[in-house]
Amino acid sequence: MTESPKDTEQRAEDVRDNWNGVSEKKRTEGKKRSWTEGILSAVFALALLFTVLITSFEAVCYWTPGLYDREFRKYNVPFLLEYWKGDRMAYDGINTVIDETMLYLRGERENLIVEVPVNGKLQGFYREDEISHMTDVREVFLAAMRMRSAAILLLILTAGYLIRKKGREALAILGCGYLRTCLVILGTAAAFGALCASDFTKYFTVFHEIFFSQGNWEFDPHVSRMICIMPEEFFSDIALRILITFLCSAGVLGIPAIIIKKNGKGCK
Repeated sequence: MTESPKDTEQRAEDVRDNWNGVSEKKRTEGKKRSWTEGILSAVFALALLFTVLITSFEAVCYWTPGLYDREFRKYNVPFLLEYWKGDRMAYDGINTVIDETMLYLRGERENLIVEVPVNGKLQGFYREDEISHMTDVREVFLAAMRMRSAAILLLILTAGYLIRKKGREALAILGCGYLRTCLVILGTAAAFGALCASDFTKYFTVFHEIFFSQGNWEFDPHVSRMICIMPEEFFSDIALRILITFLCSAGVLGIPAIIIKKNGKGCK
């Protein structure tokens, strides 16, 4: 039986409609995959950058030989102690205090009963209110370390999922996602650093009001040895080192993504 021209035209139209429907479905699925990959690569990048940030903090505060001794000598803290508090301490005793304090903050020491020579007699360095504040600081330290562990787990899971789904393409997806996210985060971090540098006292106060809202962080140098050996300038130096370490480390990790982009392998 011969098919009429009308039937032939209808069949052709049905085929076109079916093809268009399939194509539209594929385009929709492609967009969904693209969005999913973009979100996962951004999550990976944020987790990696957070890990780099906390590790930068750890590298500066724990892995920099002689950092605290240089800072103490830079600001002549024995003079500050004697000027404000009337206490005499040698650099060896002050370095012992900071060493034991840093161990306490990362959970490697049970308490802050640190006895050192003051005015020629062995005595506890910290007052009760200072210990109370440092206990709160310790909680922030340990929480940051736990969050870093969670971030590492998240980036491993994200990378593993994409590698399983996309194979070799996953590297390009993750690299380009990191590059895009990194540009935003590093720009924000640099701007924030410049803002803090313009008035460190103001933003140092804001930081304490956010993380230590109980208000036990203000000390009088006439009665507090802690504030004498760790003046505000001490913290501004440490903060600048952490920011520079973070920016440089994150930038180095972006080099492979830049190479991928230049080669046109994965960045769209």
